[in-house]
Amino acid sequence: MSDKSTSVRCMLLPLRSLNLLIPNSAVAEIIGYSVPRPLSGGSDWFAGVVLWRGVYVPVVAVEQMCNIAGAGAGAGPRARIAIVYNPEKDPDLPYIGIHMQDIPRAYLAGSDSTESGSSEGLSEYLITRVDDEQLARVIPDIDKIIADLKLEYNPARLEELKT
Repeated sequence: MSDKSTSVRCMLLPLRSLNLLIPNSAVAEIIGYSVPRPLSGGSDWFAGVVLWRGVYVPVVAVEQMCNIAGAGAGAGPRARIAIVYNPEKDPDLPYIGIHMQDIPRAYLAGSDSTESGSSEGLSEYLITRVDDEQLARVIPDIDKIIADLKLEYNPARLEELKT
């Protein structure tokens, strides 16, 4: 593996058919799965919102965004939600939730593994694959996910929950 000075501590967020690889510093918290409260008229990948520390956080199913076959958002007994910081520090959307199927794992990503990846055949919501023989590890495009989420969600929609 590469020198520790060129490595980034990451989390592998396990979905059904792939693992998202994001820096530890991008994750606010991992919470137990609770069924998101749906908002009307949303895409199938926008599950709804969960209440976390007094803030409503929109939850997305990344595999459904990517149109990965068999990627339903059903929750198994080990399902979790990763609360991820918005890198743009948007006060209207400071966090997003990513629906996971299992408990995340630590991963030390070296520059050699992330630079050797490929984006061929990936969805617009995924930046690159990280080479690995065992697991499908990909780096998500959080900015693109948030941009499309903003088309589905804004804080004013929370009024729907009061009815």
